[in-house]
Amino acid sequence: MNIKQVFGNNLHEYRKARGMSQESLAEKLEISVKQLSTLETGKSFVSAELLEKISEILSVSPSALFYSTEEKSIDESDLSIIDTIIEEEFQKATLSAKIRIHNKVLENTIL
Repeated sequence: MNIKQVFGNNLHEYRKARGMSQESLAEKLEISVKQLSTLETGKSFVSAELLEKISEILSVSPSALFYSTEEKSIDESDLSIIDTIIEEEFQKATLSAKIRIHNKVLENTIL
């Protein structure tokens, strides 16, 4: 799916979620229904000015209109890598905390 299709699908979904028809959104955007339809089907692309209007009218951030759920899913090998990174970071944080505690104890003993 290309970026125009991702945008179009999201525009369609947000419009529907707000209970708006193409006619009502097109009117608020001051564009034709045909232009809105070509945006929703990914046949044309949005201008920066129109993106700003759409974002305001649908009360959604511009970036949300470009979000795609077609991302790589996490598999077992990914989970293993994630677990390793978490374990390494936990060990670093634990060591750092132990050193700080040790230093505080020494400071209090010396004073």
